[in-house]
Amino acid sequence: MFQYHFSTDLVEQLLKFAGNGFVHRKKDVLIHQDEPLTKLILVRSGTVSFSYDVGNGRRLLLGQLDCNNTLIGEIEALNQHPCIYTVTCLSDVKYNLIELKHWRQLLLDQPQLSLYTAQSIAAKFTENQKINLNKLLLPLSYNIANDCLLRAENNHPTMLRAYPTVNAEAERFATTERAYRRVVSELVEKGLIVRSSDGLKPVDMDLLEEFVESFSQI
Repeated sequence: MFQYHFSTDLVEQLLKFAGNGFVHRKKDVLIHQDEPLTKLILVRSGTVSFSYDVGNGRRLLLGQLDCNNTLIGEIEALNQHPCIYTVTCLSDVKYNLIELKHWRQLLLDQPQLSLYTAQSIAAKFTENQKINLNKLLLPLSYNIANDCLLRAENNHPTMLRAYPTVNAEAERFATTERAYRRVVSELVEKGLIVRSSDGLKPVDMDLLEEFVESFSQI
């Protein structure tokens, strides 16, 4: 199954073209939205967050990613467009930079790397597209319940981690903190989920799945 992280062999090939290692501290910005990407970032370790700002005071948070030899910016490197998201460090992040010309040459010379890149982009696009369409077309109660269900199933490797704070979780669902709290309370009152120190958890997986599936029957 596809993972976000490179195999040891591919990491070693990329590091042949990497310069010195760098460290960004917690809250530092690794990539700015709408800025051109000049080099690929191979994050060796650390946790980052992805966000999209529409410029009117609202933003969409995508989730947290615990990096372990994770490549960031491969989509922009291929389409030569500015960065889609802002990437912010949520811990100390260790990384290397790779010149785009070396990455592109590797894609031409190494079929397995080209295949990995295609799988990576396809998996991320499919996951993000489905989530965003659900947010656009379905109620907040569905999206929160479905998110809770998918995380409990724990078999979705491209799914980014949730946030530990209510305001960040509200931004992940593209809503206000007030609306998020209200819907979570409604789901708790229905006996579908519970609040825990590790986030929202299903009370009964079957009942929660039945609730989620009911939206396709409306």
